[in-house]
Amino acid sequence: MNTPRRSSIAAAPTSRWPLRISGLLAALAIGTPAIADEEFFEKQVRPLLVKHCFECHSGAKSGGGLSLETAAGWQAGGESGTAIVPNKPDESLLIDAINYGSMEMPPADKGGKLSEDEIAVLTQWVAMGAPDPRSGMDTIGGMSRQQAEAWWAFQPLPDFAGEPTSEQIDALVNAESSRRSLSMAPPADKRTLIRRATYDLIGLPPRPEDVDRFLADDSADAFSKVVERLLASPQYGVRWGRHWLDVVRYADTAGENTDRPLPHAWRYRNWVLDAFNRDMPFDEFARLQICGDIAMNSGDGNARAEGIIATGYLAIARRFGHDIDKDIYLTHEDLIDNLGKNFLGLTLGCARCHDHKYDAVTAEDYYALYGIFASTRLSFPGCEPQGQPRDLVPLLDAAAVESLQADYAAKLASYEQQTQLLPQETIRLRDLATSATQLIAESQVDEGQSVALWTGEMGSDASAGKRCLTLRRGETLQLTVLPNEGHGADTTRVELEISRIGSRAAVWNVANLISTFASSGPAMADNGAAWCLLDVTDGPQFLNERKTMVSGQPSLGGWAIGDTPLSLVNASEDPVSVWTSLPGKSFFLHPGHLRNVAVAWVCPEDGEYQIQGTLTDSHPAAGLDGIAFRLEHIAAPKYGEGLVEIGKRLSSTTMQPPVPPAIPVAYAAVDSSPVDAPVQLRGDPEQPGDAVPRRWLSIFGGERVGMDGGSGRRDLADRIVQHPLFARVMVNRIWQNHFGRGLVATPNDFGTRGDPPTHPELLDWLAVQFRANGYRVKPLHRLIMLSAAYQRASSVPEELSSDMPRHNAIASAAPAAADPENLWLSHFSPRRLTAEEIRDTLLTASGQLDYSFAEAHPFPPAAEWAYTQHTPFNAVYETDRRSVFLMVQRQRRHPYLALFDGADPNSSTASRQATTVPTQALYFLNDPFFHAQAAAFASRTSGDEQIENAFRVLFQRAASDSEVQVAERFLASYPGTPSEKWSAFARVLMASNEFLYLD
Repeated sequence: MNTPRRSSIAAAPTSRWPLRISGLLAALAIGTPAIADEEFFEKQVRPLLVKHCFECHSGAKSGGGLSLETAAGWQAGGESGTAIVPNKPDESLLIDAINYGSMEMPPADKGGKLSEDEIAVLTQWVAMGAPDPRSGMDTIGGMSRQQAEAWWAFQPLPDFAGEPTSEQIDALVNAESSRRSLSMAPPADKRTLIRRATYDLIGLPPRPEDVDRFLADDSADAFSKVVERLLASPQYGVRWGRHWLDVVRYADTAGENTDRPLPHAWRYRNWVLDAFNRDMPFDEFARLQICGDIAMNSGDGNARAEGIIATGYLAIARRFGHDIDKDIYLTHEDLIDNLGKNFLGLTLGCARCHDHKYDAVTAEDYYALYGIFASTRLSFPGCEPQGQPRDLVPLLDAAAVESLQADYAAKLASYEQQTQLLPQETIRLRDLATSATQLIAESQVDEGQSVALWTGEMGSDASAGKRCLTLRRGETLQLTVLPNEGHGADTTRVELEISRIGSRAAVWNVANLISTFASSGPAMADNGAAWCLLDVTDGPQFLNERKTMVSGQPSLGGWAIGDTPLSLVNASEDPVSVWTSLPGKSFFLHPGHLRNVAVAWVCPEDGEYQIQGTLTDSHPAAGLDGIAFRLEHIAAPKYGEGLVEIGKRLSSTTMQPPVPPAIPVAYAAVDSSPVDAPVQLRGDPEQPGDAVPRRWLSIFGGERVGMDGGSGRRDLADRIVQHPLFARVMVNRIWQNHFGRGLVATPNDFGTRGDPPTHPELLDWLAVQFRANGYRVKPLHRLIMLSAAYQRASSVPEELSSDMPRHNAIASAAPAAADPENLWLSHFSPRRLTAEEIRDTLLTASGQLDYSFAEAHPFPPAAEWAYTQHTPFNAVYETDRRSVFLMVQRQRRHPYLALFDGADPNSSTASRQATTVPTQALYFLNDPFFHAQAAAFASRTSGDEQIENAFRVLFQRAASDSEVQVAERFLASYPGTPSEKWSAFARVLMASNEFLYLD
């Protein structure tokens, strides 16, 4: 593509082409009726130019400087002069090129030579004088300037006089319905209304007592009190924050080919929820997400931290490919595309490769924004070739960080000074033990087997093979586990009990160490004795590195030197599955490669002692050789006393390795060196064009940004929130989340490819009120929810039986026939609960919902990550908290959220789609979580009014007589115990449409 022949049709010709006009050309010129110049161009010429030429010769940077996109473009010519000489095809470089004269256009790799018919058309066009009706002198992207300046979404917000009321919403809605002769549905009954409002504002069902209170309240402001109570709930932020997380495609993983975790992204998620609870002005909310690190840099510690956390909005942009730095241009596209859709309702990402085909956005506009984010440093999540995360942003100021690091450095120096004495102590203790060690027992433990300490018999347990020894104070019993040759699957469960017999009986058991293991090791006092965790390969060295949350499991704690040798415990009552299944309430030793690990017991006083125990290979692996053990009596009191003394020193602050300072960090964005980005020709970063200054969109003025020496994000944020699109887009989202459909049905696209507003005056009126209320969301909720439009019923035919619950009714055919999509809001549109609402409602019904806010997910420590494109990260973490706190993974979506149409974390979800698929029904038949919630709910509904209570809790209403009869027949005929019957009945109710749908 770099040779003169193939680079541009404007290259200088070396010879004139011989005029070759085929018989078809003669027919066009002579044998056909005259064709109007413009019609000929539109029907014959323009399609050929678009099909064969525009790929290279259009857009912000056309090949060879020649644009065939407008008449002005080809008239200006290319780098080598004029390409078309009107009326003279034999002197036109364009005709020379398509005939493969001095050059070949289109080149072979772009489709090759045109057909004879196509060449004839272009030749005829030039011979006719190259008529071209495309003025093209004032276009912006895919629109003329005149069209763009008149586009409805770009217009200033109008003025509306008077105090805003919900009645004004109704007047504007009713006017559109009246024009279409649509009759309005009556008001919804109060039970339907409180259920609708509660799910809308907090995403949970109303409590029976809240329903009773509302039904009993006959005051004019009864519903207003319900709305205020819900707006004050901390669960409001959970519900409405989730809407925003949909829009910004929040995720807890990066999305590149190993899909690495983002351990600190939760801070942004929780900030969003809290911002909605505080009713933070939405313009401030937007500014902080775009430039919070800059805007709050001079604030106090909390304000500065909040500003940094908010820029998680930018940092969570998806990463792509294998080496994400090489594909950073795709991350910038994701970021720019998301920003445009979220705040402006514009598909800015469509201008990466060329001018937007439909909207007033040019490729140069795109790269003007690209430069802003190329001047911003995003936290790095890690990737396979570049390792672990970096560039996480401290939430403390520089002085505080420096002070913490200096304190840590001083403690580390003291610790290292003390530990230099330990090798000498190890040698001394080894020498003491050399001549005083007596072997008591030793044995091989084969793969997956258990062995009693004394008998060496396979399968023996700790109650067998007791043995008595006479011990003196300070003498040591040392149980050592050796790795054999096949080190690897060597996790060994130790059951060891030592009993003093006689008048002063006492018992010591390693099981008693489990509850305080992580906090008191590696030297643990126990009723006068001491337990010591040791590497005894070259002499006794304490396992002095504390391990918390081994393999990301909170119940696993340990002490080690490096990774191994290791001693660990499972403090949980239940087994934990890691590299193997570790039984509950168990103590383990794991040797290292050629390193022996031991637990030593130092005798507290002279006496007779009985020892019993069992060792079990807890990590069976085919082909490996298990482990071996030996039990030794070290009859040198000074050895045991030396261990106790070192243990005391290890317990002191100077002998414990200092913990690095816990400097809180965020997955966030900060400014880097400012740079203007070049246009990437056809979106290819390896084909840079001219640099574009950082600026605002040209249709909106194109003002330069970053003139203060920064990235320009602060200026960009100001331009965004001041534009009328900003208010229009957000109020449309709020309306959509109340009615199921926005006034603009394409909430991420207010451009020419989106839908026009159904109620344009209402959209503008709401935007004006939003702005007038300081861009606060809660006042808009009040206006919308107190309107008659919101409080209408989903229409029901009058002929339906009064005994039939409303949820079983079929929507009236008359409004549906006239307005099948309910565009004109003659009634309320029912909807299915979202995935989060279904799960949270199940947990509410079972009484197991934890309303507290979660923080970090239990990801494995970053130092342990070894994810590859073939073994990417994948996990599902169970929780009883609300579903917004589920870990959201990009590559392998959470199975439940994917099943019930949760948001796609890979792209902005402007509105949820509700699908109905067979696997959803199978969920209610088979899923363990669903069955567990149904069983827990059934256990809560007892007594003589079980059926009535079940309907009140699940449906917020009384059961009808017919429903009671059906329930009684079901319970009488279903097999099993009373508990099993009620669990089955609960599953029926919790899988019903009334439970899953909202009127």
